[in-house]
Amino acid sequence: MNRILYFTLGIVLLIFFSGILFTFRVNFDEMALVSTFGRATESSVINRNGNQAGLHLKWPWPVQDVFRIDRRFSVLEDRLEQQETKDRHVVIAKAYAVWRVDDPLCFYRTFRSSKDAEAFLQERLRATKAEISRFTFDELTNADPEKLKLDEIQQALLNRMKSDLAVHACGINVASVEISRILLPERITRSVFSRMKQTRQRYAQNARSEGKAIAQGIEAKTNSDKQRILAFAERVAQNIRAQGDAAAAQYYAEYNKNPDFALFLRKLEALEKSLEKNTTFVLDMDSEPFELLKK
Repeated sequence: MNRILYFTLGIVLLIFFSGILFTFRVNFDEMALVSTFGRATESSVINRNGNQAGLHLKWPWPVQDVFRIDRRFSVLEDRLEQQETKDRHVVIAKAYAVWRVDDPLCFYRTFRSSKDAEAFLQERLRATKAEISRFTFDELTNADPEKLKLDEIQQALLNRMKSDLAVHACGINVASVEISRILLPERITRSVFSRMKQTRQRYAQNARSEGKAIAQGIEAKTNSDKQRILAFAERVAQNIRAQGDAAAAQYYAEYNKNPDFALFLRKLEALEKSLEKNTTFVLDMDSEPFELLKK
């Protein structure tokens, strides 16, 4: 029984170590390049399109070796460095590149590890930022979106990096190069803030002038409307006064024919209106027009 147990355990260990030596696993998000005595061909690339993930066979090292490459996009970030613009302004810029391996065989022949590739790309990215010197400071950073050319600058960075990688033929494809941060030296920051303040003050002055002009226009129109309304009201009042004067003249003409009788009629009219309803008065009978009641 012990011999059978030992034999079974030996078989299991042999299968286990054989599996380690003769097989390897490829994940979905990676490619594997199997080299034979340090040489590889296009047929050595496994899972280029993501449809060969899983377990694969190989000869043990040193006959064959597996070189793993990430299929996903990677982000390589640069450090802050001073750059000079076309109009001699100094800025501190930071950029990053989005890249992945496009040709695994070419990548394997150029680099022996991902760290070597990142170091190479780091140098290329630093050299690429020299494209900033082709643009002015206002095109790099500006409060006016119409004057800003950040997209054009980033496209220039991408084109420069692609052309550099094409010369080296390293199997790397750069999808985009973006500027992630722009800083200014302290002395330039003060100058920029001063210029921005002057610009805002000029905008504010223009807005105040425009508002004042609009207010003056509104006031002038209001005064014109006021004068027109007053003139119209004065004409209507003059007509009413003329009609009243005409009626008064006619009344006074009749009044002058017999003033005593006219005054007597006015008193009767006033008395009639004051006694229209049931009214009780306590007053001096000598006051007008109630002295008529005594007579």
